[in-house]
Amino acid sequence: MDSKSLDYLIAFHCAPTLAGIKPANMFSWRAAPASEMSAATAKNILRDCGVSLEVLCSCERHSLIYIYRRNMLEEVFTPEANEFLEGYGYKSEAGVCEKLDTLKERFFSCGCFPHEIGLFLGYPIEDVRGFIENNGHGYKVCGTWKVYGDKEKSLQLFDRYKRCTEYFCKNFDAGREMAQIVYSAPMFS
Repeated sequence: MDSKSLDYLIAFHCAPTLAGIKPANMFSWRAAPASEMSAATAKNILRDCGVSLEVLCSCERHSLIYIYRRNMLEEVFTPEANEFLEGYGYKSEAGVCEKLDTLKERFFSCGCFPHEIGLFLGYPIEDVRGFIENNGHGYKVCGTWKVYGDKEKSLQLFDRYKRCTEYFCKNFDAGREMAQIVYSAPMFS
């Protein structure tokens, strides 16, 4: 199996979202030969599984692919999260699509990586704030993200995400289709 194919990258980088245990994941993809799955094809396959795909930004060589479950992402935008995002130009009353449009604009307008994206990936707000306020230093533990808040809860989540990713990659390598894997995935408690 070509480990650089888009469908494999989705399985490897986005398994927790595909399994419904995390609102979103993202990864960088270098578009390759036409024989590989296209982003449009992947978007259609994922839509059937209740998952959405957005290209957050692109250049000549790479695209930043964002995979999310809209219903789970809506739950991320609590009043506290909306107030936090207002400081970065997001409208608190905006829906998921409008917030994603603002996030895409921020990639081009802020001159750096918009670190509030941690909220869009389902990271705890205290960890997103901690990362921004401490410039990525002084964290308690580093796993899927840098933890500034509840270390034990985060370590449990990191383990859950790891087991989920292993399950998806093992099944993908065994030749199972993405939808088959999504619909048969356990919750990895």
